[in-house]
Amino acid sequence: MLIDDFICNWDECNKVTIDILKSIPDEIYYSKSFNTRFTSFSWEFACLVTTRQMYINGFLAKQINGNSESELMEIVEKFSKKQMIKKLNETNKKIKKIIKDKDTNLVEFFENKTSKFSIISWLMQHEQLHYGKLMIYLANLNIKRPKSFKSMWGI
Repeated sequence: MLIDDFICNWDECNKVTIDILKSIPDEIYYSKSFNTRFTSFSWEFACLVTTRQMYINGFLAKQINGNSESELMEIVEKFSKKQMIKKLNETNKKIKKIIKDKDTNLVEFFENKTSKFSIISWLMQHEQLHYGKLMIYLANLNIKRPKSFKSMWGI
């Protein structure tokens, strides 16, 4: 049951992430909501994709640390929304495969043996941290929150 719960939670997390991305008008996707503060919308999603990639590659190597590989942020940040959605969906499938993998239970996470469920929980928390920033960005530009975000958080 734990695996099914994690798959459900991860799928919801991925859906909300993609729905937030889709809610951003194309003409402002590469811009900052606050001109001199924070980052661009595209940077926020590039961070999510590259962090997912780092975790996936770390799981495959049985070791997640600052050397775990991912695409370069500077490249991913330039992806179109369509490309970013494709990357989010690709990483979603790989993460679900890791969750289901019965041979992967403990991984070295920054020099500590850690359960994959704890690590995936931290990955979801990372995405949710970005949700907070993105909600502020959207609110600043009077863009409605996606329905899936409202369903998940009740606001």
